[in-house]
Amino acid sequence: MPDNLSFENQLSLLKSRGMVIDPDKRDESIHTLKTVSYYRIKEFAKPFEVTNQGDKIYHNLEFSKVLARYYQDKNLRMGLLYAIELLEVSIKTQLAFALGTRYGAFGYLEFSNWIDRSRYDNYQTLEKQYFFTKDLKVSSEKSNNADLHNDSNLNQAGLPSVWLGVNILTFGQMCSIIYCAKKEILSEIASNYNCTNNEFKSWIGMLNLVRNVCAHNGNLVNISLKKKPLLNNELESYIFIDRDNHKSFKLGIVVMVIKTLVNNINPKYQWDEIRKSLKSLCVKTQLYNRDEMANIIGFKDFSVIKSLH
Repeated sequence: MPDNLSFENQLSLLKSRGMVIDPDKRDESIHTLKTVSYYRIKEFAKPFEVTNQGDKIYHNLEFSKVLARYYQDKNLRMGLLYAIELLEVSIKTQLAFALGTRYGAFGYLEFSNWIDRSRYDNYQTLEKQYFFTKDLKVSSEKSNNADLHNDSNLNQAGLPSVWLGVNILTFGQMCSIIYCAKKEILSEIASNYNCTNNEFKSWIGMLNLVRNVCAHNGNLVNISLKKKPLLNNELESYIFIDRDNHKSFKLGIVVMVIKTLVNNINPKYQWDEIRKSLKSLCVKTQLYNRDEMANIIGFKDFSVIKSLH
């Protein structure tokens, strides 16, 4: 069973494992462990762990650099969450327009109108429709939006028009509709972001995951995507690929996919704060240069980060 170490001993443990602690900032470092926690520091130091006789240690990794990663992670989460919310509003607008134009104000509630019938039979269609409308009714009744309590915007079952209904979907619910929509609907939406249907579906799936990480205080800096988004030639040119041709699906691809999507709806979007945080993550350490630090978070090299605009 692990011992309940004092904060002073926790710092000493990190030092004994090869982490460099500035002796002039020992009290400050102990205070950091009281507020950030030992395991959060350990988590953000993980990419720099090396194996030595079966033990995980750090080779001259500065405590201050690990702490900087922690704080820049917070800044990145805030910056990327803002960009994802911009995309969410845009995608919902396009989804509502596509469904409303084809099927009117309430036609979206009949899943047989727009679902891909080559993939879903009658039972599956009705099942999805039942759970969707059930959740939508609850969300609508809880909403503070006055329009959702105006009878002229509701059908006989008290469900909202497509333009209001799509707007109150969660990001995950929005993705679920897009995943099972007919190809022509998906194509209309994807065309706004200059990508293929399959690229768009894989990218919004990644966005849903990243949004949850950003919103729930997750570790974005060290993210490693198990479900890999599709890459086109441009995206592939931005990410780190090792000598064995293994592509890096880490923070780099997350940033570049978001940038690709956002630039299609707002080419003048400001990336200054995100670029600043990424550059701070790539400050040279005693063991790694700036390009290698960029590789660790999934970028081809530091120049990709510098050119982010």
